[in-house]
Amino acid sequence: MCVALCLTAPAALGATPNDAALAERLAAHAPQCGRFEQSRWLADLETQLDSRGHFQRREDGLVWQTIAPVNDRVVLSEDNDDLPRGFQVVAPVFSGLVSGDWRALERHFTIELSGELEEWQANLTPNETAVAERLTQLRVSGSRQVERVELEFTDGDRLDLTLTQTACESLDEGDSRP
Repeated sequence: MCVALCLTAPAALGATPNDAALAERLAAHAPQCGRFEQSRWLADLETQLDSRGHFQRREDGLVWQTIAPVNDRVVLSEDNDDLPRGFQVVAPVFSGLVSGDWRALERHFTIELSGELEEWQANLTPNETAVAERLTQLRVSGSRQVERVELEFTDGDRLDLTLTQTACESLDEGDSRP
């Protein structure tokens, strides 16, 4: 699908990033492992749920391990038939974000970039029907890698994620905190 990048100025240091410069930077600095903190607003229940955990990129998909408030593990991949349909739709989105695969995101979204390479923001609007049925907007920001993700769902729910790169060996350290 054709994707329109609205800002394509030269990607020199301090300039607005273009798709190629940002894709290169994100891929070069994509974390193999990291920690996350997320807040999920559930519109139907008018409540917010906070959780935290860690993730790891593997050949079979993105392993998303929630540690608190409950311990849960899911492998996000398009070919994981055990995932509910909604998760199958957003699996490539999360994988693309965490791995720095900007090209994967361009297949599903129209992308508007702003800021500078050291502090960029991207607004992603779904252009694929299956994604648009679940998400209305996706905002992403960071520097060397994706650091913050904000999703707005069609049902009024929202998800805010903060991602922090960490060594894979340290994933289980500190996960027993309340």
